[in-house]
Amino acid sequence: MLSIDVCRRILQRPLAGYRDVVEHTAAFAADTGISKPMQRKLHEMLRLALAVRDADGDDLVDELVLDDIPNYGRSVRAILQRAEMLRPLPHPREPERPRRSRTSRATRHVWAPRPMTPRSCQQCGSWFAAKIKVTCEPCSTFARKNRNSPAPAAACDRCHRDDLPLADGYCRGCRWHVASHGPGDIARFGTQLWLGSPVPAPASLRHSDVAPPAVHRSVSEHLMAPGQERLFEFLRDWRPVLELSRLDLPALTESAERLLADLDSVMKQEMWSQAPVTKNRNTLTVLVSWLGADAPLLESDIRTLVDNRPKRFSGRRVTQFLEARGLLVPDAEFRRDAQQKRLEAELAALPATIAQELSVWIRAVRGEGKWKHTGRTYLSIARYWHVLDPVLKGWLADGIESLREITQDDVKRAIATRKGTPARSIHIVLRNVFRALRQEGVIFHDPTRGLIFAGINKTPPSVPSDRLAGVLSHAQNDFQRLVMVLVCVHALSGTDMRHLLLADLDLSRERLIVRRPGKRHIIYLDELTYRCASAWLRERHRRWPVTTNPHLLINRWTAVDTTRSPIGTTFTAIFRPTGLTMPTLRQDRIRDEAFEVDDPLHLMRLFGISSQTAMRYISAAHPERTAKLPR
Repeated sequence: MLSIDVCRRILQRPLAGYRDVVEHTAAFAADTGISKPMQRKLHEMLRLALAVRDADGDDLVDELVLDDIPNYGRSVRAILQRAEMLRPLPHPREPERPRRSRTSRATRHVWAPRPMTPRSCQQCGSWFAAKIKVTCEPCSTFARKNRNSPAPAAACDRCHRDDLPLADGYCRGCRWHVASHGPGDIARFGTQLWLGSPVPAPASLRHSDVAPPAVHRSVSEHLMAPGQERLFEFLRDWRPVLELSRLDLPALTESAERLLADLDSVMKQEMWSQAPVTKNRNTLTVLVSWLGADAPLLESDIRTLVDNRPKRFSGRRVTQFLEARGLLVPDAEFRRDAQQKRLEAELAALPATIAQELSVWIRAVRGEGKWKHTGRTYLSIARYWHVLDPVLKGWLADGIESLREITQDDVKRAIATRKGTPARSIHIVLRNVFRALRQEGVIFHDPTRGLIFAGINKTPPSVPSDRLAGVLSHAQNDFQRLVMVLVCVHALSGTDMRHLLLADLDLSRERLIVRRPGKRHIIYLDELTYRCASAWLRERHRRWPVTTNPHLLINRWTAVDTTRSPIGTTFTAIFRPTGLTMPTLRQDRIRDEAFEVDDPLHLMRLFGISSQTAMRYISAAHPERTAKLPR
């Protein structure tokens, strides 16, 4: 097929017999009713056909030339036949396939496809057979693979041709020639012709990292020796390494190659998707090429490398892979509890005296004070801090410099700023703080001593039935559908679902065990829950067939990190499209059951709740039966 530039030059040449062709084109237009713009396009195609005739030194246009006409080949053939300027093929051509008609499929005729003609690839010059294409299949694939590469040079470094897709500065034709004849041909200009598709290219061209010149790579000078101790604590700067290609990295040692092969086998066995495979292999390749695989690698090096180029590298799965093989030095600072680091940052922003007093409170609550006991987690302390922080800001605004200055009136005024449950929360948190400080000898008088806060009897909310309709239809996959059923039907909380184990689900006996502190609650599966749980097990096995995470509900991150379960925000986001929260739906389910059955023991057995909670729901559903008689 002729290129656009060639067509433009041809259209400017004087051609013999062109006036006769124009007259026959006008007669053809009168018979077929084509428009003026269409006639002008036909004139251009006819000039191309006549130009090829003149170039061949012939008087007639060969019918085989019409296969290379870009457009309107059938109309051009008809006009040339009218002008008696067309030489037919020596063998009759099979009838062309007409346009699709609106007749039924049963009445259509089966026409032969357009014949394939031999031609030369415009990029590599190889000979191949095709109907319309101007480049062979390997060149088309090569262009697609390198379409997102940086802007190529002005020309190929070897053949100096322009407007060609390049890889490492060379076009596919030069890469093919050098890969077949050796690096010694890199300085030669010529390229041997060959057959293109369907003849496959050499196997060496199927990898994008094959470069024509043979580069000798030496082993890195920074290999870590086993047992070598660190003299100084510092972070490596990986920024100069980020711009290097894989061929510019140091050569891999035998242990590094074995480690990469082990990673490949793990990725294949666990069926990772393409993006994690590429990122994690790039990360481990850069690390072991510079530092080796004989000594454990630092987790801080992995994090520094990934933070500089997150789109190219990924470190979470590499960290787990190295840690499972004893080749990782954990970063103690990074693995500290996130809530602990948050509390330390909050304390650093406070005055020194109050910060020191609250540090004593945190140590006492953690069980590290004078009285040894089982301490609370940093997450529990962070929840207390969420209530304490506004009170502290108010006291600091009033000029308080130490918690020793707080009196019982200050505590009462702090509680009076809120009502209901928030006020009770302030009372509980302040009582916990000052009791701990009194226990540790920081203060001499507890301002919360003797302060009593009345109990709150809050009625559980009720959700209108029109809002409940269609909640399950918002689920987008089996994971979300099972979570919604566990909350809306069996009234499980987010903590309950995070602690569910795969071994707790027994489909053969149609039951699910919910593990809670000090007790177990058994759920007998109904038909809907059984279907959703069965569908989730099939999906879980399909996506992560070899995961060792013991939890029932996992996602793409926890499937690899076997020590964790999905965080609470994973479940919260599922209910966001419904316009309702997970606790509201859970409470509405228990309240609805209390309306049907006014027996608190039934609620305790069905949902595993305490007697006080069961009576609270019974009182909300049947207030007339629990009213107190006057004395």
